[in-house]
Amino acid sequence: MKMNRAVVCLPLFLILFVTVVCYAQNDKVITGRIVDVNTNDPVPYATIRVKNKTIGVVANAEGDFNIPLWLESVGDTILVSCIGYTTTPFAFKQLSRETITILHVKPAVTQLAEVVIRSKTRKLRQKGDPSAIGIVAHAIRSIPLNYPQTPYSYLGYYRDYQVREGNYINLNEAIVDVFDKGFITNDQLQTDIQLFEYKRNKDFPRDSTTEIPYDNKPNTYDKTKNKYIPNAVLFSYGGNELSILRLHDAIRNFDKTSYSFVNVFSKNFINNHQLRREEDVFLDTLSLYCISFESQYVATGPTHFARGRIYIEKGNYGIHKLEYAVYNRTSRENELMYDIKVEYSRHGANLYLNYISFNNFFKTQNDVDFKVIDFEYNPIMNAFVVSFNAPPNPVDLIDVGNYSIKQGEVVFGIKYVEKIEERKAAIFLDDAARDMMRKQNDKISSDLAYTMNLRDVNNRELDKHTVKAINQFRELFVEEVHANESLQPDAAVIRKDVPLIKNVIRSSAPGEYWMNPPLLKR
Repeated sequence: MKMNRAVVCLPLFLILFVTVVCYAQNDKVITGRIVDVNTNDPVPYATIRVKNKTIGVVANAEGDFNIPLWLESVGDTILVSCIGYTTTPFAFKQLSRETITILHVKPAVTQLAEVVIRSKTRKLRQKGDPSAIGIVAHAIRSIPLNYPQTPYSYLGYYRDYQVREGNYINLNEAIVDVFDKGFITNDQLQTDIQLFEYKRNKDFPRDSTTEIPYDNKPNTYDKTKNKYIPNAVLFSYGGNELSILRLHDAIRNFDKTSYSFVNVFSKNFINNHQLRREEDVFLDTLSLYCISFESQYVATGPTHFARGRIYIEKGNYGIHKLEYAVYNRTSRENELMYDIKVEYSRHGANLYLNYISFNNFFKTQNDVDFKVIDFEYNPIMNAFVVSFNAPPNPVDLIDVGNYSIKQGEVVFGIKYVEKIEERKAAIFLDDAARDMMRKQNDKISSDLAYTMNLRDVNNRELDKHTVKAINQFRELFVEEVHANESLQPDAAVIRKDVPLIKNVIRSSAPGEYWMNPPLLKR
C-alpha cells in the first residue's frame, strides 16, 4: 500500500466526475469504488458519510464500498474523505443503481503561499517549529482531551478473511454494536459488544486447510507445523477474533499493552522508535503533522524491525491515524509479519474510531506437495503397490535404483517397478523378499521403512515439504457513531473468549444496518 503524501504544488483546477463499470450487484445496494483523479489508483480506506450525519461506511483496501439505497432517506448527499485528499460531495442521484460507480477524488494541496524552496534532502525545521518527538509526546498527553471519556457506542461491520495469490478466501462477516464506557476504562474488560448477524460468506471460496488454528509452536523449522507465523508466537490473550482485533488499537488501549513493539503506547512508543517529521498532510483543509518512524534496534533485536506513520492534528494534537508494520529480517528480503492501520474521525469535540485493519502473514503446509497417499503389499502380485497424489515422472518411476525397502536391517530385493495407473505403481520383489513377506502373512511390519527418490511430472520432489503463504485480515469498519450517549445493551452481550460463530446473536435488529463485502472478481 502506498503511504499518503502531501502534495505541494499550484492549485489544480480538476473536474471531479463519476463513471460507471458494469457489474452485477444487489438491487438494494449501491456499489462504488474511490479512485485518485490523477492516477486512477484506488484510494484505500476512504470514509463515505452521509452529509451532516455520523452514518456511513469505510471503503476497503481496494477502495471498494457498498451502501444501501435506504441511506438516501437520511440525506441527499454523501461526503468522501481521506487523509491526503480533498473531501468531496456526491449527490445520491449521481450514483448508479446497476453498475459500479467510480468516484474520483483529488489530492489535497497546500496554498501557493505555503510553497517552500527545498534542499535536496528535506525541509529544515524552522525555529519554534515542534520536533517529531515533541509532537508525538504532546499527542499522547492529549489523548484524554481528544477522545471520549464518557460512554458512547457505535455500530460496525466486522469481517475476517484470507488473501491467497490476490484472491479472497474464507470470508466471514458480522454486524456488531459496541458499547464503550470511555477511554478512562479498560476496553478489554469493560466494553460490551452485541452481535446482530454472523455469516460465512459462500460467494467466496473456502479452504479448510487454512482455517485451522495456529500451531503456536516456537520452532519455526518444525516440519509438523501446519499453520504458523514465521519467527513469532501468536498469543490469544483469551479472546476471540474480534477481541484480538480490538486489542490491536493502540490508541484506545494507550495505557495498556497492545502489541510488539508498541507495547504500552503511552510509555514505550517514543523510546522504542526513531521519529522523523515529514511534510504536513491534509484532510480536506485540515492540516495534520505527519511523523514517520522506525523501530530502535534495542527494542526489536536482530530478527525484526518496525516502521510506520502517525498523523496528528495541528492545534489540538489529536491522533487521526496510526500505521504500523512489523517485518522479519531475513538474509534475502524483509518479510512482513503484520500490518495494522487504525483511524479516528472527529464527531463534535472528540475523535471516534473510524476503522481498524489487522493483516498478518502466515504459512501452512502445502496440500499439493507430491506425496504418497497409500503403500500396501499385494500378495497376489508379489509387489508393493504405491499410490501418489500426482503422476510420477515415468523415467524416475521405473528406475529400481530410486527405491529402498527395509525391515530392520534387512533390505528387500526389488526386481522391477511398473506403472499400473496414472498415479499408481507396483514395486515387484525378488523371491527372497517374497518369502519374507509370506512368513509374516503378507502384512507390512511396523518396522518396515521405505524411501523413494522420485519427482512428479511437475518436477516436485516426493515428500519434500513446502509451504504456502497466506495473509489473514481482521477488520472493523464503523457505520454509525452514537456520540455522547450513555447507551446500555438491551440484550445479551457476547462472550469475548468464545468465537463469534459460537456466540449469542441478538434476535432483534438495532435498526437499519448492512454488510460491506468486497467485490467479487469477474
